[in-house]
Amino acid sequence: MKFGGSLTSDVKRLTRVAQVIMAESLAWKRMIVVVSAMAGATDTLSQAIEQAALHNAPGYRRAVAELRESHLGLLMALFPSLPIQHMLTAQLDNTLSTVLTTCDRIYAHREALPRDRDIVMATGEQMMVPIVTALVRQEGLQTASVNAESVMITDDKHQNAHPLLDVIDERVEQVIRPLLESGIVPIIAGFVGATKTGAVTTLGRGGSDYTATTLAASLRADEVWIWTTVDGVMSADPQLVPGARVIPTLSYEEVGELSYFGARVLHPRAVEPLQAQGIPLRVRNPFNLDHAGTLIQANAEAQNSSIKAVTAVDGLCLYTSGRPLDTGEFVSRIHRIVGRTVTGPVIVMQSHFRSVVVFVVPTNEGPNAVTTAKDRLSAQLTGWEIVPVKVITLMGTPGFSESALISPIRPLASAVGPGDRYILCVNPSEAQSVVRQLHKLTENSVDSVDQQVWPPTRS
Repeated sequence: MKFGGSLTSDVKRLTRVAQVIMAESLAWKRMIVVVSAMAGATDTLSQAIEQAALHNAPGYRRAVAELRESHLGLLMALFPSLPIQHMLTAQLDNTLSTVLTTCDRIYAHREALPRDRDIVMATGEQMMVPIVTALVRQEGLQTASVNAESVMITDDKHQNAHPLLDVIDERVEQVIRPLLESGIVPIIAGFVGATKTGAVTTLGRGGSDYTATTLAASLRADEVWIWTTVDGVMSADPQLVPGARVIPTLSYEEVGELSYFGARVLHPRAVEPLQAQGIPLRVRNPFNLDHAGTLIQANAEAQNSSIKAVTAVDGLCLYTSGRPLDTGEFVSRIHRIVGRTVTGPVIVMQSHFRSVVVFVVPTNEGPNAVTTAKDRLSAQLTGWEIVPVKVITLMGTPGFSESALISPIRPLASAVGPGDRYILCVNPSEAQSVVRQLHKLTENSVDSVDQQVWPPTRS
């Protein structure tokens, strides 16, 4: 079970997390819990890094003080026992001391190396694990905090590391399996790993999902449950479309594409570790336990209507005129300039005199990634116009025609992708209206429902 940052953000939600863990420990013989940082903590840690790199000591010290205050407030409210408060406060201060020491080093060099960034960014989850562990233990359940760096061994690609599955399998058997067999619930930080030599790494934004599914594969788990503040994977972002509904079932491939194209429920690579063993994953809401959520498995239930969802993700649209384009070489050059900040291309349109290429900027690259990528590309690409866009995808659209729309959409570029995905890019200011119009095509689909009762009916 993985609990996201939106569920570790305040006393009410953390209390609910503890209640769910307690209840489910009675239903499952063995269970492991993965937790994310408090909502907003990762952004505050990122700000501390940037302030240190800008040689602003008061700026990063203020950010650390804010983190201490917010976490200390949780401790005071959740734990009436003074000894527990003192123990957790000491652990909190020890973790924040690491942040300050690393920021001092960044300050001295006026540069944040990827390794230093990972040391700082990992502390959001590291601060939360002792709190959740103590909270559940306070309710009477046997739990143990597990050091993620001792289990989640990765390569050395800091800030977006890849798990080394063979090594993780060995560590799981050494560290986690004995706890499970002793009736103890292990609680581990998501997002965080370490190289074989012990250097702290992180798995990229949203990486706690990836931690959960990687551990599930190593443990050969029966199921993975991702707990979040929505009832499941939605037919659109509820912030863009208030009438968005839950999609009851999705395949691994479908949810992977939804994540790639902007759905924020899962890390884009989260389902990969589950595929070989066919381990199902369910997305649920701890505040609506009567709802079954979304079940993700090898094959989704086939339906006559397969327009399931509309997604929107940041992207960059690149234009040029008057020159031939070697697409392969051009894409390689783009990735040499900005690395994994952009992916794709998802649209390539060429004529003799004009070329249009559209890339996606993944959500796990952070809120400033579009601006950063545009600035770097503009500095090194001559003769190209580079425009921030929203890449919008209508998922599952056999025979889709724009004539089905109430009013015409005039995209900057469009294409039909693999699996009959309709992909278009628009000006960011038009994204919400386009998403809402496209979402109307899902409203009669049997693939999304307002309610689905838990436990699900079994045939």
